[in-house]
Amino acid sequence: MITTSKIVIGGSYCQIKLKTKTNTRKTILPGFISPWLIVFLFLLIAGIYVYCINNGATKGSQIKQIENEISRLEKENEQLKIKEAELKSLYRLEQSSKTLNMITPVEISYLEEKSAMAMK
Repeated sequence: MITTSKIVIGGSYCQIKLKTKTNTRKTILPGFISPWLIVFLFLLIAGIYVYCINNGATKGSQIKQIENEISRLEKENEQLKIKEAELKSLYRLEQSSKTLNMITPVEISYLEEKSAMAMK
C-alpha cells in the first residue's frame, strides 16, 4: 500500500510519497491451478505422445525391413538346399568322375586289420 500526501509550498505543489510495507504476496486459492502450469503440462504430454508415436513408427519400419530380409534369406536358403541336393546326387557324382577322367574300379579289395590297435 502506498500513501500519498500533498504539501503546498508557495503556490506550487510538492508531492511527498510515503511508503508503507504491506503484504503483497498473492494468495493462491485452494483448488486453483495456474494457467501456465496447465499449458506446460499439456505441452509436456503432447511432446511425450509425439515421441512415442514417432518411436513406434520407426520401430515398425525397422521390423518391416527385417521381415523382408528374413523372407529373402529363407528363399536363398531353399535355393541353396536344392543346389546342395543336386550336387550330392549320384548322377552328378558320376558326371564329375567322367569329367575328371576317373575310372571305375574293376576289383574292390578291403583291408582287414587283426591287431588290437585298429580296434581302439
